[in-house]
Amino acid sequence: MSILCVTVLAVLIADQAIKLMVRRLAAGDGVALGPCGSLRVAVGRLWLRRLGGQFSDLAIWSIWVAATVSLVIAAAFVSIDPVFVGLLVGGSLSHAIESSVRGFVTDICVRNRAAFNLADLALAVGAIGIVGEFLIDLHRTLA
Repeated sequence: MSILCVTVLAVLIADQAIKLMVRRLAAGDGVALGPCGSLRVAVGRLWLRRLGGQFSDLAIWSIWVAATVSLVIAAAFVSIDPVFVGLLVGGSLSHAIESSVRGFVTDICVRNRAAFNLADLALAVGAIGIVGEFLIDLHRTLA
């Protein structure tokens, strides 16, 4: 359980610190990176808010709590690496907090490529890790 908590806190703190630093550095037109282009801040909304309905912060937090509790309980019964669970919970927590406080999620765009942030990367790695573990367990079971 301690690895799970450390991972959640590490993702949350690192994501918010990077976003704060980039927002301060890239205020205005962004930061020139020389031949690599530039670094700029992009604003995005949580997918729940993109659905068109007016989802309140209470609805977002209710969904987050239900999903997190379900994931942690499932991880306790199935052998899932707590780091992957922590990455999912930490990334989603960072997005939920930022969406509640600012009304949007800060993304970072480098060289006009796809905008992303550390929480997005944590969510992707956590999801891929959990699916990979399930596939490995399934292969062992069938073999």
